[in-house]
Amino acid sequence: MNMTSIKWPRRRKQCRRRHPWQIVLAGAILLVVIGVTRHQDVSCFNISATQIHTLHLDHNLKLTWMMDWYKKEVLFHVQNTFQHGRYKFFALGFSPRGELKRTDLCVFTTSAGGAYRQALDTYTSRDFNRIYADSEQNCDPMRIDDNSVAFRRKFDSCDPQDVSIHGGTMYVVWLRGKKELDFGKNWTVMPTVGRADLGVMPVQILRADAITIPEAKSAVKRVEILLDKAAIPAVETTYWCKVQRLEDWLTKKRHHIVQFEPVITHEHVVHHMEVFQCVADPGVKIPLYEGSCGDMPAEAKICNKVMALWAMGAGPFTYPHETGLPIGGEGFNPYIRLEVHFNNPDLKKGIVDSSGMRINVVSKLRKYDAAIMELGLEYTDKMAIPPGQVAFPLTGYCIAECTKVALPSGGIKIFGSQLHTHLRGVRVLTRHFRKGIELPEVNRDDFYSHHYQEIRQLRYRPKVLPGDALMTTCYYDTRGYENATLGGFSISDEMCVNYIHYYPATELELCKSAISEKSLYNYFKYMKEVEKQPVIPSGARSDNYHSIHWTKTRSDQLFEYYLEEPLSMQCNRSDGFRFEGYDWEGAPITEFSPPRSTLRANCAIPPELQWFKPLEVGHCDVFGECIYEDEKIKE
Repeated sequence: MNMTSIKWPRRRKQCRRRHPWQIVLAGAILLVVIGVTRHQDVSCFNISATQIHTLHLDHNLKLTWMMDWYKKEVLFHVQNTFQHGRYKFFALGFSPRGELKRTDLCVFTTSAGGAYRQALDTYTSRDFNRIYADSEQNCDPMRIDDNSVAFRRKFDSCDPQDVSIHGGTMYVVWLRGKKELDFGKNWTVMPTVGRADLGVMPVQILRADAITIPEAKSAVKRVEILLDKAAIPAVETTYWCKVQRLEDWLTKKRHHIVQFEPVITHEHVVHHMEVFQCVADPGVKIPLYEGSCGDMPAEAKICNKVMALWAMGAGPFTYPHETGLPIGGEGFNPYIRLEVHFNNPDLKKGIVDSSGMRINVVSKLRKYDAAIMELGLEYTDKMAIPPGQVAFPLTGYCIAECTKVALPSGGIKIFGSQLHTHLRGVRVLTRHFRKGIELPEVNRDDFYSHHYQEIRQLRYRPKVLPGDALMTTCYYDTRGYENATLGGFSISDEMCVNYIHYYPATELELCKSAISEKSLYNYFKYMKEVEKQPVIPSGARSDNYHSIHWTKTRSDQLFEYYLEEPLSMQCNRSDGFRFEGYDWEGAPITEFSPPRSTLRANCAIPPELQWFKPLEVGHCDVFGECIYEDEKIKE
């Protein structure tokens, strides 16, 4: 299609009065088309700069986007696409899990001198050798010039040849080339492009508006806890700890943490980091320390209340304006602990690391104290994932009996969430129940990647009341493994966690579960007596799981057993002790129905396209959600 250039009138000092929706629409188009940055004034268009999101695809290729939530559209702008005629085409699109095959692409082409410019909705073949034109065209161009493109896409076009835009992890795929593409037969051979002209990046497109720090820069002070040139051992998994004393100015007056951000020395080995408060009377002295967490002084074991955390793929995290995480002042023990998890699968030697966390604080306290709570599964080998599974689910419960004794009568509001697994996790969601009725989910990532574990601001901020239940389910792909994967701390073990950020602060630090000891004993007894497996019911759990010959029937049995048996519930304060008022060993599970599908939930595929297998559809899990890759993705 031929595209004409769009000319905009010079903006006057006084903004003309318009109907609100006209202002927003005109402003949104202008912002995307001309690529307004966060530093430019957008107030005349009733649009906050926090609504504009950016991603650098490479050193000079920048993607900018914003959502029109009312129309359920995303407006995209990409800068430096054709480099003023150097490139003949540019393509941008989405892949369900980062694979180049069956990728949804908007292809933009331009001729010498700009005689014609075209936008085409396409998808790639299963072998990534061809690009096919879609039967329906859903790339809506707004502008194509010699150095940029602007277009919009619906959240969900209900077209099986498109990838729907959702609130979980997505993969932006881009490529460009110097030869013209010929779609004369409604397809073209995949052009050969250099490594510098093709990229895949994980991103959350449908995200909450960014949060700024409203306090003046002069009012924000910085606290850093960094490793001091730590020599990392040449082993796969290392947990390195540092105990540090806060500076006097912070111990004398209570402050609020308003933002924290990572300081990373070696991106390829730093897997995740946490900063913990030492929970003790202010006069208790804790030895300063830096070294392996396993050799840490016993006195430092009380440093276990989470203050800040980071995992691969995450950036800075900023608190909402009404809340901050308390630190310092009277009653606050002046010691904190940094824990860094290093993943060194290649066993490289000579790594010297000074990673850590940078924490920004203010002295004028905000309205609410914030806190962090862990949901999900215990870090224990009581739970296991059989080998050869496409998407084996494990669920950790925060049962109603725990929130009933631990939460204030007015409940808590969750504003942030970080989902976390190790290498095999492919999907994570936390569901919310009240008196047996399911409410909107806390967080959901159907295309989760352990390479992209950012703390996400929640656009919908759920309120959790006493007596509510929360369920966190993680799905694992163990294709290619010969033995069971166990829960634990090593990168070769697995975790299932949702770190929720909420206010007002409570004493509840952990709300996690695992199968009860009695139930697990009975399971191994059944395996020995009925299935004739070489296990010892009272023996080591890890040895028992690894001694089982896993068949499909036994894998299904384990899945069903986990769904039915009582729990060992960790309803814990930050001092590690459980809340009183309930027998947490042998606690009942929360009853639930299979999770609701959100992808294409309201779509009816046109009859003429029902022959086409949707780009997102793959293998199915036990609940019938068919969103998993046909082949295991490299970890």
